[in-house]
Amino acid sequence: MTFPQMKIQIFITAIILAIAAVIGWQIDGRYAAARAEEGQLVGEAQQLGVAGNGDPSARTKKVERGDREAEAKQLAVEYATQAKEWHAATVMDEAAKQRYDAIQRRVSALDQSQLGIFTMDVLATMNHGEKRQAKHALSLLERLARKDPTGALAYFTKHSSVLRLVDDSEYFVAGALGSWAKEDPLSALKWIRKNAAEYPEALSLGSLAVVRGAAEKDPRMALSLIAGLELDFSNAHNAMNAIVIAAKTDEEMSVTLAAIREFREANRNNKELTRAADGNLAYFAQELSKQSFEAANKWIENAKLNPRELNSLAQGLGNNFLDEPDRWIEWIGRAFPPGKGDGHIMNVIGNWTGQDYEAAGKWLASASEGRVKYAAIRGYAQTIFQHDPETAIQWIMTLPPGKDRDETLKTIHMNWSKDDPVGGEAFKQEHGIK
Repeated sequence: MTFPQMKIQIFITAIILAIAAVIGWQIDGRYAAARAEEGQLVGEAQQLGVAGNGDPSARTKKVERGDREAEAKQLAVEYATQAKEWHAATVMDEAAKQRYDAIQRRVSALDQSQLGIFTMDVLATMNHGEKRQAKHALSLLERLARKDPTGALAYFTKHSSVLRLVDDSEYFVAGALGSWAKEDPLSALKWIRKNAAEYPEALSLGSLAVVRGAAEKDPRMALSLIAGLELDFSNAHNAMNAIVIAAKTDEEMSVTLAAIREFREANRNNKELTRAADGNLAYFAQELSKQSFEAANKWIENAKLNPRELNSLAQGLGNNFLDEPDRWIEWIGRAFPPGKGDGHIMNVIGNWTGQDYEAAGKWLASASEGRVKYAAIRGYAQTIFQHDPETAIQWIMTLPPGKDRDETLKTIHMNWSKDDPVGGEAFKQEHGIK
């Protein structure tokens, strides 16, 4: 072979290996060998005066890529060395903690390609007991999954027989799928379907993670995934919950509400899905409860909720601590027909009483007579009874004689302390409870 022919052959081989490196790192021993051979051939090509590309910027990029790879590999060596110290020590001294924190910061700063190289190099050098090694491997893969979920899942499936020795390894799968779904939910869903038999945990936790990841970008897409997964009520409810709580702003909540309405209509013959949709409207209250009453009420008015939706939202409001509970109680009284919102009023004042019973009692004393106040008295008395039964009974007796008073007294008796059966019986006889 002539000298020019040798130069050309080395150049072509170097380029092929460089292209292979750009396509992606491989998860086995051939990866390290390919890297070493690439470096050797490129070095020989440079000595012979052969350039892979006449463009100076291309050469610069290759140098930068090589520097980044070298940085990742060097950090892997340091990490593996330090890991032996961390595992041997029962308690890290201050200097060891500082070294640990410094390395962790450097690992966090790696880009996706570097993190892949770093992770595979560290995993290749680990030499602990099988279960301990699996636990360490999962912790590294969890970090990798945030930037390269497909690469992390590929390693997991290849070495699942060992990695699944770790308790709750399914949470790694779910986390990786959730990260993947933020960019490509359909591919993540395809992975679940393909691997559901091998990893049954992926069908529940993984499905929820995929829906949650998709919800951050497109609630309509996330809801369509739920229908496609054919989940039971419990899993459908949890998946839909992830979609609702992902909406943080007024605009996001409006978009999500519109998507749920469309979803419910499209699946109106599926009782499991419609029940899950109705129930999850309550979780809009989590964000609304953080707003002022005026801001939250404005969103509700613009949403034009139907009675079913309004009932679910009011249920959610009663389960959250509200900054202006008195105004919400009055709002419920206006929003519902007489008597229909009583349970929601009782929930709101019950939470309020638990948080600040004095303020709740002060408002109750000044409230206008009527259905709203009577419902609030019932909720207040049932909440305060455990701590101040005398005050609770005084409030109950301000209720007009009839069903509301009788049912409240009966509830108090049912919740009477089991440690005081004599007192409970006396209370029953005094108030004629049957």
